[in-house]
Amino acid sequence: MYEAIKLLDLESIAEMPINELSVGQKQRVAIAGVLAMRPRYLLLDEPTTMIPGKTARQLLATAHRLAREQNLAIVHITHFMHEVADFQRVIVMHQGSIAMDGTPAEVFARSNELQQIGLDIPMVTHVGQRLRARGCTHLPEVVLSTEQLRTSLCSSN
Repeated sequence: MYEAIKLLDLESIAEMPINELSVGQKQRVAIAGVLAMRPRYLLLDEPTTMIPGKTARQLLATAHRLAREQNLAIVHITHFMHEVADFQRVIVMHQGSIAMDGTPAEVFARSNELQQIGLDIPMVTHVGQRLRARGCTHLPEVVLSTEQLRTSLCSSN
């Protein structure tokens, strides 16, 4: 268990009562408990719903780091499409069936279809689409991150 506590940087709160922890800390403790069992898969079902943006980003960064370091497969269930931009594969479900399956770029390229089923593309992807429509054709067809957008805009000057 100590290895899982260390992996999630929980040493400073390891002795605290659970009721004194923040929601984000409680989620990290729960993940540490699961990691102590040495799973091959980690299922995250709406893990960022009740936590602030910065904490949510840290949680997702930790999940990606653990996937690399522990050779874990992460299954992330979310309605927040910006959270899946860093994943290798996105499967969009609608009414119990697979509506889309591909890389984030492939899925976000189908923004009209996503909107028809009540999902949206990340804001940065939307900004990239609007800029391309206004003549910035040097941008990638699908922008996945602010860093990618910034780099593309700066390299065009």
